[in-house]
Order: sequence, then C-alpha cells, then structure tokens
Amino acid sequence: MRVRIFAVLLLLSFVGIIQAQTEERPNYCDDLPVSYDAALARKGVSPAVSSIGGDPRAALPKFGTAPTVEYKVQVAILRFTDPKDFPFHSKLVARYRPCEEVWVVESRESFPNKEDARKLQSELENLGYRGAYITELVAYHGG
Repeated sequence: MRVRIFAVLLLLSFVGIIQAQTEERPNYCDDLPVSYDAALARKGVSPAVSSIGGDPRAALPKFGTAPTVEYKVQVAILRFTDPKDFPFHSKLVARYRPCEEVWVVESRESFPNKEDARKLQSELENLGYRGAYITELVAYHGG
C-alpha cells in the first residue's frame, strides 16, 4: 500500500515539475501584425481612422517625446537554455522574448553614442564574449 502511495506521489510531483518547466507563449504572439496599418486593416479599419474614437478626422494622441537612435551590445541569444545556468558579466542582463521563446543577453545600458557601445563591445570581447555585436534601437526621450 505504501509503495502505491509513494508511486502516485512521485508521478504527481513529476507531472508538476514538467508543467512548471513549460512556459506558455502569450496569446498576443500568435497573430502579431507586421505594422500598425496591418493591424488596423485586419480589423477592417482604415489607417486614417483613429482606433481611439473611430473618427476619421481624429489624429493619434501626441506625446512630448522624440525618437532617438541608441545602441546596445548583445552577446548571446539563448534558445532552450535558461540564463540562470550561466553566470555573466554584471554589465549584462538577460531579457526574455516570449514570442520568439529566446533569452537575449545584452548590455544593461543603452548608449546614445555608438563609440561608447564600441568601448563596451571591446571590453566584453577581451573578457571572452567573442560574439558581442552592436544593435540599434529606437528610444523615446521626453521633450
């Protein structure tokens, strides 16, 4: 009797561990639009129509921000691997991208100056991160 109870408990704990390890992709990953216009077209709305009020004369809200190009240094993209299993430099951070189901290991800081990003890239390469490369991103700063 004890053996059966132990076997059932072992089986249940194994199922719980397996379920905890499988991360579900968010629903929004299944049908991502290529652009804002594509999302509106899929809903049957003209891009000239605001999604807020539906009035074709209404513009999208204006924000007091300005887009600027900034730079980050990426060192790895991990698929089927959790970054907790690999210690990495304190200037790096791992960020999970649920739709791609990957971890991106990149610089904590973004740099407005590409030369600063190159300095960090060189420093990381000297520490053994030979695959370090610079990526561009668009940041929005208050104006």
